[in-house]
Amino acid sequence: MTATSDYEQALAIIRRLDRQSRARLVAQVVQELADERDMALQRSHEAWTRLAELREEFRRLGPVSPSAGEQLDLDRQQRADLLEGKIRE
Repeated sequence: MTATSDYEQALAIIRRLDRQSRARLVAQVVQELADERDMALQRSHEAWTRLAELREEFRRLGPVSPSAGEQLDLDRQQRADLLEGKIRE
């Protein structure tokens, strides 16, 4: 509700400005919105670039043993063995 009243108050103030001042205000707001979008796109591009770099780093490290899937299978088997009483901790 505050946002609505703030918006209405701002609109009332803006309507008191002369035409040239309103045009300048609109141009400035539009420019700021465009700049924010450009910054968001740049951050997105930087994130994708960093992801590509990270993937390359992992590729250079080579395969791991056991793989994540293999480790998961081993953990599941160990947990099943513990539950069935086949092994004790």
